[in-house]
Amino acid sequence: MADNSRAINRVFTRGVIGDLLQNGTNEVFDYVVQRYVNDPEHKTHGEIISEIYAHLGKEHRNEYYYMNTLLNKLLIGIHSVNTTTALSQVRIGCHIADFVMINGEGRVYEIKSDLDNFGRLHDQLSDYFKAFSNVSVLTTIHEFERVERILAEQGDMGESVGIYVVNDNNVRFNLKDRRYPRQFDDYLDHSCIKERRAPRQFDGYLDHSCIFKLLRKREYENVILQQFEGLPQVAPVFHFKACLEKFQQIPIKTAQDLAFKELKKRNKISKTAFESIQPELKSTVYFSGLTRRLPDLEQLLKTNYRR
Repeated sequence: MADNSRAINRVFTRGVIGDLLQNGTNEVFDYVVQRYVNDPEHKTHGEIISEIYAHLGKEHRNEYYYMNTLLNKLLIGIHSVNTTTALSQVRIGCHIADFVMINGEGRVYEIKSDLDNFGRLHDQLSDYFKAFSNVSVLTTIHEFERVERILAEQGDMGESVGIYVVNDNNVRFNLKDRRYPRQFDDYLDHSCIKERRAPRQFDGYLDHSCIFKLLRKREYENVILQQFEGLPQVAPVFHFKACLEKFQQIPIKTAQDLAFKELKKRNKISKTAFESIQPELKSTVYFSGLTRRLPDLEQLLKTNYRR
């Protein structure tokens, strides 16, 4: 296996964590442990994951690191997991949004690290505004001025985009006694994400089709049933198109609001269950459908590592 950052990036994926839960071992995980963790045989899986994440934060910050920081900040530090739903990798138009949060309104966060391509930012934001009225960019302090310059060239749309910055030293790990922290306050500094510019509502690009395509079949059918007497009576092959035509008859802001109410029903998890997840793994578990295996995960994290 190549000795580069790809391996450590893969540790925090459904494939690796799911393999550990199913088989107790994983080739990528073993490689990263041997590469980055000292004396792993005397540590639990939970302690090892904390150390790997600490190294990720110092040397190999990737999209997962920023997304996990954002999820912890928003669903624990600001909002409630009981009233807020977060989504990742959401296709909007021709682009995929990194992080979407649905509360009373919908918000998109585009993550731009030091290693990301900024050339597509204009097109990405333009697509996001076709379905969402609040869009922000999350970046590093090193790229803040660059983001500001790009947005300044985009008129009203650019001026409406919020900017959030992740501090360089934002994670505090309790590695001295080799216990991963259980409480958010012991894990993530509440000031780690700074709002440099709040997003402003911008509805100029809203598009029925882009909003409609956020929804799954049952979700857009629920919207149609709420607004009309029934579903279109057409052959199955024409069902999607007929429902879209109905959806396009709904005033755009009403259609957006109804779509967000459907999206908010996804990724439901209790506050107690969410807070029980080891902080470094919250995004992996929350977005990968592993919440049903929380008891198995808890047991794995307490188990000593054996290669």
